[in-house]
Amino acid sequence: MKREKLSPKSQLTIGVLSGLFFALIMAGFDYFNNEVFSFYKFLFYVICFGFMMALSFRYKYIKDKD
Repeated sequence: MKREKLSPKSQLTIGVLSGLFFALIMAGFDYFNNEVFSFYKFLFYVICFGFMMALSFRYKYIKDKD
């Protein structure tokens, strides 16, 4: 398999979108558990989870055409 590095724009997009998606799901769980919405908790989820996902998906793997 061939490994290519993604552009910084793609990494940022992946990080922001996955972080927002995760934070929205966690806010939904908090809502259904009757907890108050915390903006700082939401922001923490977006930044931390988004950063980890951007690091995880910084390379694109392509199959070799044999």
